[in-house]
Amino acid sequence: MRKLRITLFLLLGLNSKLFSQEAAENRLRKSEIEQVFLAHNLTLMAQRFQMQQAEAAVLQAKLWPNPTISISEVNLWKNPSSESFPALIGNYGKYQQVAIELEQTIEMAGKRKKRIQLQLLEKENARLQFEELLRNLKYDLRSQCLELQILQEKERLYGNQVNIFQTLAQSYQNQWKEGNVSEMDYLRIQSESIAFGNKLNEIQQEKIIKMNEVARYLGDKGTALTISDTIGIPHFLPGKKQEWKMMALDNRSDYKIIHNELKKSDAQLKIEKAERIPDLQISMNYDRGGNIMRDFIGLGVAMDLPLFNRNQGNIKIAKLEMEKNKVEIEQFRIDIEREIDFLSERLNNLETSLKTTDMGFDGKLDVALERYVRNFQQRRLTIVEFIDFINNYMENKESILERRAKYLQYKEELVYLIGKDIVS
Repeated sequence: MRKLRITLFLLLGLNSKLFSQEAAENRLRKSEIEQVFLAHNLTLMAQRFQMQQAEAAVLQAKLWPNPTISISEVNLWKNPSSESFPALIGNYGKYQQVAIELEQTIEMAGKRKKRIQLQLLEKENARLQFEELLRNLKYDLRSQCLELQILQEKERLYGNQVNIFQTLAQSYQNQWKEGNVSEMDYLRIQSESIAFGNKLNEIQQEKIIKMNEVARYLGDKGTALTISDTIGIPHFLPGKKQEWKMMALDNRSDYKIIHNELKKSDAQLKIEKAERIPDLQISMNYDRGGNIMRDFIGLGVAMDLPLFNRNQGNIKIAKLEMEKNKVEIEQFRIDIEREIDFLSERLNNLETSLKTTDMGFDGKLDVALERYVRNFQQRRLTIVEFIDFINNYMENKESILERRAKYLQYKEELVYLIGKDIVS
């Protein structure tokens, strides 16, 4: 019997340990979630294939055009006018005629090198597109994680109120049955407990939806997640608008893409100008029995005469594309700087609002809550006074939480605008 108890104790302890490990595995820091995202997001995996395709396109552009071989003038029978030739194989071929031509295209004006340069720019474009996709997905993931954090904080906040009012409701029910409190007071406490419970349930439902949205970014590793980071007093950023603007122009992948488009249009213009010069077609011919020579070998050169079509239209299109890209670059620069100015003002305004609130006010509210609960339980406060404080407490706690979260969201927007993480 004693051995059985020990065995059950060990099994229960082991199960408890496994359960706690399983629960711990679902609690991740935001940095850990981001690592899982980088390793397992399927959209990023698909984009990496496009980068490999761009590398293959560069390889293809480096290849020379294949030579062309043609065989013609092959007679399948002879007629009375046929001449006799030496046999080709055994007795076969005494009356056989055949013509063979080998032709090779030689591109002029460095067209091949110019196409390689264009494909290298396409490869760079694929890399920048990957960076832009990563920038957007990271911003979306961080925003979703922040929203999940807010819901977790609200769940803790309302969960605490539910526990308080459930305890009070149970106490007041017992007191009401004993005739020490009125039914009205008991029902008022019970209704507050139910109201907080309903609100908590709404938050938990929103949290489940948000957990699923976060898990979508994690590929096959997406599970029910709890973010272990809490929303505390934010680290305020020093105002460095000009530095942020320079960082954005240096790091923004979409801004680099537009610059790369300008380089591509310049490379395309060079190709179009090179197309004015026709390519050479060099050929070598062999003709058996079709000329004054029995075995004729000759050379040939062919090229178009650029009399009418000198690629004027495509050259003009490429020039206009360059001018358009220059205008887009300037407009993009103006947009980036304006967005950073606007966001910087919002950050400064919210920082001022947060600093006007005593940094210890959040903790003081929690201390006051404990005191008010204790005083209410000791009948030193009326229900109206207690509930009025609770409403004020919840309003202030949610306001502090939302302002802190908003500041963190603005910081993420700034990171997104700059294209690089900021060290606070």
